[in-house]
Amino acid sequence: MRLEDRTVVITGGASGIGRGTAIEMAKEGADVVVGDVRETPLGADEDETTAEVVRDLGRDAVYCECDVSKEADVRALIETAGEEFGGIDILVNNAAINLRGRVEELSLEDWNTMIGVLLTGPFMGSKFAVPYLRESDQPRIINISSQVAFVAWPGNAAYDTLKGALSHFTRQMAVDLAEYDIRVNAICPGPIRTKNAKEEHRDYEISHRYDEKTLTSFTGEPQDIGRAAVFLASEDARYITGHNLLVDGGWLAGDFYS
Repeated sequence: MRLEDRTVVITGGASGIGRGTAIEMAKEGADVVVGDVRETPLGADEDETTAEVVRDLGRDAVYCECDVSKEADVRALIETAGEEFGGIDILVNNAAINLRGRVEELSLEDWNTMIGVLLTGPFMGSKFAVPYLRESDQPRIINISSQVAFVAWPGNAAYDTLKGALSHFTRQMAVDLAEYDIRVNAICPGPIRTKNAKEEHRDYEISHRYDEKTLTSFTGEPQDIGRAAVFLASEDARYITGHNLLVDGGWLAGDFYS
């Protein structure tokens, strides 16, 4: 097992990519602290919480209610991990929202809300986790960015901009935290089949178009991102830091805007 007896903290871990990542890491031997604003998964077909699934896999797990835009919540999440498991080895900054709109349409309130979740959240999580990570012999920070960190998607002004900022923040942290031997990388997913994605794209013609645009001819699942995260968290990735890993079925390598 590549992550045996490691402790991972995952924000936005109740559903979607965060849930998939928690499960894949548990399969590789990690104990999991799930931070999210709700404990129950969004998927109607998912009747167990992420923590329950992790325990079913034979690993320990705890849930901590956490709004990553609130300092007290993030601090409590990190401290819970330290108290429950004696430290932190891996932090996955995954929590996200998307309030869509063009630049002239977005309200300042929505813009600031997006900053709080997509950028301030990873900043606070990383800041508070560093003292624990410094005590680990294999410390990792993994940010879940996006394919749109590299290209702009119409009508997605805040999300695209902030994911681009998160990808650069990844490089900045890799530089700043190198002296502590902390590896910092980001995963940049393309289209992934999650409950949120299904709600956002109710027109299933759009979903089929996603399948057609990837070079793999199918849309990714949360476990595809989870497996990439396992790799970056493991010793297999010991020579990788400051990197943004595209996991998009080759979409960006093709004709993105067609």
